[in-house]
Amino acid sequence: MSSSQAPYRNGMATGVGVVLAAALVVAIADVVHTGGAVLAVMGLWALIALPVAIGVGVVLGAGNATWGDGWVRSAFRSLREDDALDKRLAAILLAAAALGGVLAIVIGKLAVGLVGSVERKSIGGLLLGVIVVGIVPVIALGAVPLYRITHRITGVLPAIGPLSRTVALVVAGAGLGALAGLYVVYTKLDYQVLGLSFLYAIAAFPLLALAIGIVMYGPLSSVREKLPGRGIAALIALVIAVALPVLGLSSPSDATRAAVTDRSYVGPRTVKLLRALIDRDHDGVSAFFGGPDCDDHDKDVFPGHPEIPGNHKDDNCVGGDGKTEAESPLPDAGAGTPADAGVAAAIGGKNVVMIFVDTLRADRMGFAGYQRDGKTLTPRLDAFAKESSVFTKAYSQAPNTPRSVPSFMSSRYPSQLKVDKMKKSYPIVQDEAELLLEVMKAAGFATFGESSHFYFCDRVKHPDTCKDVVAWMASNITQGADDWDNSEALDIYCKDCPDSNKDKAGPRIVKKTIAKLEELAKTPDGKFAMVMHLFEPHSTYMEHEGCAITEHGTEALKQKYDCEIAVTDTYIGQVLDALDTTGLAKTTTVIVMSDHGEAFGVHQFAGERMFFHGQTLYNELIHVPLAIRVPGQAAHKIDNVVELIDLAPTMAALFGVAPAKSWRGRSLVPLIEGKELVAKPAFGELLPEPKWDHDAKSMISADGTRHVFYRISDSQWEIYDLVNDPDEKKNIADSDPNAEKLKADLAAWIEGPLAAGAQ
Repeated sequence: MSSSQAPYRNGMATGVGVVLAAALVVAIADVVHTGGAVLAVMGLWALIALPVAIGVGVVLGAGNATWGDGWVRSAFRSLREDDALDKRLAAILLAAAALGGVLAIVIGKLAVGLVGSVERKSIGGLLLGVIVVGIVPVIALGAVPLYRITHRITGVLPAIGPLSRTVALVVAGAGLGALAGLYVVYTKLDYQVLGLSFLYAIAAFPLLALAIGIVMYGPLSSVREKLPGRGIAALIALVIAVALPVLGLSSPSDATRAAVTDRSYVGPRTVKLLRALIDRDHDGVSAFFGGPDCDDHDKDVFPGHPEIPGNHKDDNCVGGDGKTEAESPLPDAGAGTPADAGVAAAIGGKNVVMIFVDTLRADRMGFAGYQRDGKTLTPRLDAFAKESSVFTKAYSQAPNTPRSVPSFMSSRYPSQLKVDKMKKSYPIVQDEAELLLEVMKAAGFATFGESSHFYFCDRVKHPDTCKDVVAWMASNITQGADDWDNSEALDIYCKDCPDSNKDKAGPRIVKKTIAKLEELAKTPDGKFAMVMHLFEPHSTYMEHEGCAITEHGTEALKQKYDCEIAVTDTYIGQVLDALDTTGLAKTTTVIVMSDHGEAFGVHQFAGERMFFHGQTLYNELIHVPLAIRVPGQAAHKIDNVVELIDLAPTMAALFGVAPAKSWRGRSLVPLIEGKELVAKPAFGELLPEPKWDHDAKSMISADGTRHVFYRISDSQWEIYDLVNDPDEKKNIADSDPNAEKLKADLAAWIEGPLAAGAQ
């Protein structure tokens, strides 16, 4: 039977053969990049390629049946031979491109106001969609007069060699678009964090298929026609492509799952999509490809479900049928603290200033041994450390500000916080939460906050300090402050005005902090508690005079970050000098700490290199500096594992203030006094939010030698040796002899103290 008698079969064989050949090439490249997991990676690419291959085959077959075999080549040939047709089609393409550009600009402008600057993105997006539907016909009316212009333009454009005007315009337009996109990405954006490998791989797939088709049906047509059994080969390839997902994506090993979800070009996004589609019990969590749902036939069993002890089910998929808090092998956070430590210590003097530096890694401190170009970044903090209790193993309970700050201010783990909505980028702390400054105020302290950042906006309590910030921003973290000066805070969603993330807020914050300290020094009979927030060195890292950036790529990010730390050190030094000159230093406890660290591409997570924060619980994000200078107390290094939720109870204990009953941390005053305190692990949480839907828990062992990282969303356990592998490069979950005990301890905390404290 000739090809003309079997148009659909011939078209299908062509489409399947070309597309699957291209998919095989990119899949092999992905296997090499992934470092293994051959069947799984091949299976994912087969799922991507199959609908494309069948779709192309159907189109080619329909074209064969309508216009005859070789209709694509005939169309290109017609454009080269029919000059008038070529001009008309090229003119239509130019007009469409111009109108498309106008539409893109209009949508972009509208999106800023309707979506980017409102809290309820779904409503803004829906409204934008309605407006676009109305705009499209209006813009389309311009096609007729515009065509008259573009037709004149194409009339003077020559064909280029074998390429018609139409094909040349398409190729040129695609090339210019790609170049423009790359220019924006590599010059205007932090391209390292965009996960471009996925986009490159997906883009390479159709381009490669097109190239194979052009070569095999162009220069190598005679070779292709001599190949025997081309239809049978395409059929066999199709059968293999159908079988690969079944063979490669069923019951993967832990190593295969980790490789695919972290390192494959397409694995992280494709697996996430498939898990959303394959959720048998419709509880929002899937068991597909080793997913976290341990029983995909019971909608009351999934990670995040409250564990119900004694019901013979692993309700939260953590560690079997849970134990009650009383049965848990782990103590609650306050265990090991002397019964009167929260009230009787009172060694802190009269006042307290907590200097909270955003995004400051513990390992960047000069007193931790860090240097750049042979010099410390932090000479003032190094001197401060020599007068302080320095906690070398202090850990944050969350990797970003909206989770960490409410946590340490309320002395509760992030999932225990009383907020308006847990799965939210900026949860609003509820009034019933008992925050640090509320407790200090009730004890007779005047309470103050000094900052200049959108997160601390409160339009009800401090309406004059947030005029340039979106109206819906209200973290309510300032409750308990007699006055919280957040003046000149900038917006994070403003496109045509200064951006908060590009703000150099330090100088004005220091200025008003010093002014407040000078004012307070004039009332020596009073006592005060102050929180000061310094936004530097949070990204986007700003360049500063006297600190030239000489590196490139990731190293340039690190250098800019280090420069911001050096500048922040001078700001802190100015505040410490003000305490000295006003005489307040003699009676004021000073705390220097950070809410979380920064990543810089050390780890892969969900297929992306992690450069900043808020997305994982690796050591670089949760290990933070903590130094407490107490008047009259000897300076020393403290190697005990401690948590930031211990800050509020510690501050209260330093001044003989009773801690709030809701607080879950414990006082560190015994350690400051050189006494012993029962060793306890440090825990952390990565909670899902709209822009990063991942869930994880973390535990630093009580001796500080092991980090257990349970990636709940991926059903994956990781354990790291912090002594021999501080950068956490090698997961020893399968080789550590104590792995099962460590996993059980973290599971016990999740099902015991953590769950109980959330009630």
